[in-house]
Amino acid sequence: MYSSCSHLGLRSYSGRHRHSSNRLISQQSTHFYLMMQQSNALRRLEKILTEVVASGATQHASGPILLKAMKLSEHPQNIIDFYELLSKAKEEAKSIKNISNINRYLQTIEELYQVFVLNHVWGTAWSTFAAHIEGKGVLNTLDALAEFFNSENPEIFLEQDFLEKINGEFRNLLDEIFESNLSKELKGFLIERIEDILKTIRRYHIDGTEGLEKATKALVSDLVMTEHSLQDKDKDNPVYKHVKAWVISLLVYIAPSPYDIIGAVPDIHDFWVPKFEELAAGREKVEQIICETPTIQEAFEKASNTFDRQPQKSITGGRELKALPASKEELEAATNDKNDP
Repeated sequence: MYSSCSHLGLRSYSGRHRHSSNRLISQQSTHFYLMMQQSNALRRLEKILTEVVASGATQHASGPILLKAMKLSEHPQNIIDFYELLSKAKEEAKSIKNISNINRYLQTIEELYQVFVLNHVWGTAWSTFAAHIEGKGVLNTLDALAEFFNSENPEIFLEQDFLEKINGEFRNLLDEIFESNLSKELKGFLIERIEDILKTIRRYHIDGTEGLEKATKALVSDLVMTEHSLQDKDKDNPVYKHVKAWVISLLVYIAPSPYDIIGAVPDIHDFWVPKFEELAAGREKVEQIICETPTIQEAFEKASNTFDRQPQKSITGGRELKALPASKEELEAATNDKNDP
């Protein structure tokens, strides 16, 4: 009897332990997934620096290993992309509004910026930068600032597979426009704007979803303003309708809200994993809407309900945003308090 009760008690404890462990793993997985879903420069910079620090390649030249982490070819001219990302991360940090004593933490970003500016990144050993990053708690600060920036400026994250497929589709659009009988003026305008969108896809590691969204909005907004002046043969051209369908579909799909095109503040409560197949299927519906609708403005409004996004998790997962790491002044004050009798 005793043996049986002991066995039952052990099983009960093990069950509780497994349940607690599974919950902890789930929370950690959710936090990691949420980090991966952030599309801001602070998070991209934190991921790149974390990868390079973890590599332990302290004696290697910094330029090539930074570009490798950014998935760029190891040509010296590409290091400018790292500096652009660094500058954008600093701008994002400065734009955060709802954190007290933010200046204490902006100093960490400013010091990091100065270290990379004052040293010749391409040939300098990574140990120079690693010592500063680890000694100043840079990764913790970037991690926390990325969380806070994302809470104020949420953007969906697009996976590499999605970007490659949308890049292929928009390159096909360029070919269609070149070979079309659209008027010279419209053809030149569309080519220029589609190339702008392709550029933001190539620069996703710097500009994120925000860059792609801005380029797409710019094209849609200009078409809304100018479509009335187009020739009828251009408006009715299948290539023009095909281009409109892809651009409207992409904007509706990746924008936080269809009304954000006129500057409304988005309110994102859930996120989902964007899939190219969903976008492509929705594009077919949007193209049908365009064929049945006289203006791009009306088509855009009707297309806003095309994509039924099924949320997978709460964007915060029920967790509180983490506190920023203690500043140098706070650490010194805490040390003095402990030393006081």
